Amino acid sequence: MRYFTATHEKLEWPLPAFMEAVSTVPAGDGVTDLSVSYPELAGRGRSLGEYATLFGVRRVLQESWATDGGATDGEMVGISHYRRFAVTRPTGTPTFIFGAVGPDEFAQLPDDLFLPAAGAVAVPPLIDFGLSILAVYARNHPVRDLLHFMGLATDLGVVDDKEAAVFLNGRHMVPTPTVSVVPSGWLATVLEDLERVVDAFESTVAQPREGYQSRAVGFCCERVHALLLARLLLTWEPEQVIMNRSLIVSRDGEYQVGD
Repeated sequence: MRYFTATHEKLEWPLPAFMEAVSTVPAGDGVTDLSVSYPELAGRGRSLGEYATLFGVRRVLQESWATDGGATDGEMVGISHYRRFAVTRPTGTPTFIFGAVGPDEFAQLPDDLFLPAAGAVAVPPLIDFGLSILAVYARNHPVRDLLHFMGLATDLGVVDDKEAAVFLNGRHMVPTPTVSVVPSGWLATVLEDLERVVDAFESTVAQPREGYQSRAVGFCCERVHALLLARLLLTWEPEQVIMNRSLIVSRDGEYQVGD
């Protein structure tokens, strides 16, 4: 199993040896800049966040399968952010949707905290946000972007009308679906589909955004990704689904808004 950790800057603390640190910008020693091999992704983190790097991961996976026609049955892949990770058991101080640890504690964590047993998926827990997903999004971002993005996802067959409506009107979502251990083939398909929606969005209805909102396309990707992850989990054996608060690493061992 391969495990990729996306970053956009120099690593502040060592990662477990099995994790492959990747980016789409130069990020120092030990981090592979995927934009060297895939220059079309260079600089796109400004609008896509970690999805720019994950789109590179998708290319890496599919190229590794080119000689044998695809992912093998049961092949899993781990994805994470250099500060956020899916875990196999509760870890850290519970805070918001995360369990927080400091760098020293992180360095002592065993590998099996990040690597589930064969056949199991590890994902963040389903969260009740108290309002509809659409209403929560509208509180924090321009809602027209998500509506257009979801409409294009429907037009392209990535989601269907009914599940899009149920998701947007529902109150539950798996946050940060970009930290998980899931089937490799499934993830590659999801990322390929998301990139198709991104391309359609950016070439038609996207509007320039500034500051925090400049990552609007990435925020939209996260919602569609969460919908598709929920679809996957419905097909998985319940006893093989591991859901725990994502682990977050911070200098003081506490979650800060914006982490």
